[in-house]
Amino acid sequence: MNELRQQLLGALALKIGYFDRPTPEMAATAAWNSPERQSTSTPAAVLVLMGQRRGSSEFEFLLTRRTETVEKHKGQMAFPGGMADPGETSEATALRETHEEVGIDPASVEVLGELPGLWTPTGFWITPLVGLLKCPIEDASLSYSHAEIAEALWIPLSIMEHPDTYTQELLERGEVRYVTHVFTIKSHRIWGATGAIIKNLLDRLAAFK
Repeated sequence: MNELRQQLLGALALKIGYFDRPTPEMAATAAWNSPERQSTSTPAAVLVLMGQRRGSSEFEFLLTRRTETVEKHKGQMAFPGGMADPGETSEATALRETHEEVGIDPASVEVLGELPGLWTPTGFWITPLVGLLKCPIEDASLSYSHAEIAEALWIPLSIMEHPDTYTQELLERGEVRYVTHVFTIKSHRIWGATGAIIKNLLDRLAAFK
């Protein structure tokens, strides 16, 4: 566990942004993750929670699949998280939402730091917090909020890092054209802000090694 902690702390200290997300045309006409975007967007936070199983050296991510009845991002794969309450810090939002959505006790999570914030075309400014599960994954029983979460699963980092898992797609939303990072794991398609956050963290871990 200490090895994972040191890797994450080293990776978080690097200056690596979401440089490849907008197309060159988009980057030339608008600041994708600018302070102006942040000030006019709805603040939100997610928890990029990583852990290990008892006796294993493999690191894993916790991801959820949202239900088809939630207001935003129906059926999408996502990190636990959501909109901030008034006056709430990003860390408090990420931990509260994770507890509400999948039942992870905030006391069982060590928050190590933040990844860069990012704007989404749906109008959110997301702050990703990176956390480490203090106990083995088997001891962190999950309790879903069935109104929001259809399933939650731990995905090994080695699968995320495998080149066959990853591709890029060009999306268009009105006049906006941008790159989305896509990770395909069995029947699960992970893309959008979640894909961008994973790609950023993987780039950091690769650069730190």
